[in-house]
Amino acid sequence: MKFWILLRETLRYIVRSRLLFLLLVFSFLLHYVGLSFMKQATVSIQGFVSSIGPREGMFVSVYLSLFMGLFLSAIYGIWMVPYLHQGERSLLTFVLPVSKWLYPAVYFLSFLILILLEFGILLGSFTWIFGKEALLTPRFSWGALGTCLLIETLAFEFLLFFFSILSMSVGHVMTLFFAAGSFIFLQVIGTLFRFGFDQFAQEAGGNWLIALRIYSYLPPLGELIFNLKQTFSQGGFPTGHLILWSVWFLLGFLFFRFLLRVPR
Repeated sequence: MKFWILLRETLRYIVRSRLLFLLLVFSFLLHYVGLSFMKQATVSIQGFVSSIGPREGMFVSVYLSLFMGLFLSAIYGIWMVPYLHQGERSLLTFVLPVSKWLYPAVYFLSFLILILLEFGILLGSFTWIFGKEALLTPRFSWGALGTCLLIETLAFEFLLFFFSILSMSVGHVMTLFFAAGSFIFLQVIGTLFRFGFDQFAQEAGGNWLIALRIYSYLPPLGELIFNLKQTFSQGGFPTGHLILWSVWFLLGFLFFRFLLRVPR
């Protein structure tokens, strides 16, 4: 009962803030305009002109959803989650007769609702532009799409707790700089791996090999874009990365609960 009351109040707080819902409106406009432009575009290769079809449109929609999910997790994690657990308001966390385990559970579920709304916008805008027949054709791979959305969900939920933990520890501004720097660093490393940097590290050995092993245990954010492309085009996703995202999500969940031991 307490869980549902806390969830209701959290959702009410989200509605009152309006910021996240403005982002969802922006997400719809982004999907709609992007897919409309793609449907009207044509590609010319060696004199052959072809239009961009539903498969390519869904591929772009998945990437747009990734872009919006990163924004949602940053705003919800950096500003909204820490609101009740910092300053004078943090005392309510310890005064209210509510288990502290309920807080990360409620944030997980409330953010999952926002993620599902984003995925609903993805499917709704795609259906609006390409028609529902595009989703029912045998060529459409629901398995590949489902895997992409699953991995995005795990990544967004991890980032939610990652941003929240940083924001409650070092503040909003430092979290923005640290998160942006980490994202750029992991993207660069992930791109280098696509050009054989991992083989170079294995052959070089020493500190290079140690750095490679450390990177292999970090959240695979730098390879997320490539993994989504591989999943959507080939229908398979590296199981190791799926497990790694799940482990980091659970660690973020547990560490966030650990932060609620004392007022901040």
